[in-house]
Amino acid sequence: MRLQPLPEEEQPTDTIEQVILRRGSTRRFDKAASVTLAQLSAILDRATRGLPSDFLEPPGGQLNDLYLIVHSVQGLKPGAYFFRRAQNTLELLRAGEFRAQAYHLGLEQDLPAYACVDIFFLANLERILGQYGNRGYRAVQLEAGTIGGRMYLAVYAQHLGATGLTFFDDDVIEFFSPHAKGKSAIFLLAIGKPLKRKPQ
Repeated sequence: MRLQPLPEEEQPTDTIEQVILRRGSTRRFDKAASVTLAQLSAILDRATRGLPSDFLEPPGGQLNDLYLIVHSVQGLKPGAYFFRRAQNTLELLRAGEFRAQAYHLGLEQDLPAYACVDIFFLANLERILGQYGNRGYRAVQLEAGTIGGRMYLAVYAQHLGATGLTFFDDDVIEFFSPHAKGKSAIFLLAIGKPLKRKPQ
């Protein structure tokens, strides 16, 4: 599935300062809500356009691979996906409803189960450490933090919500295998629509 551009009339118009002030970790997601494929596409596209650095070889490369569990994205079947950055496409690894699995993978919290989509950052640490030495692990974490931060901004620019989470490392790899075999889990970002509090 190729990513879809966000229509011109839906492009965020807030300033970066306004978005930063609005940004924060969402504590509850609306399980009944959904996001559009265009909204998800904007998040992935804007966050993965390359990181200016002195450690990426080749320049413009990326150490972290992005895997997704899609729960409720309009125009996209629920299931497990791999983001092919070079082709700007989402590859369906396995179709199905995986809210229960997301709940477990996210340390049995409701947030990843109630989100519209969960984005897992995975990296082949053996290959990276072989190429960069001990610096490789720091590079992976730095890149994940930068991409994750950009995702946060892209999410909140669209008046959506997000939160970073911890996870059961080995279970994440097992869920996305055999595609993710040999990789390590680095970061998880759950994205959805914040659940509005009822008036007291």
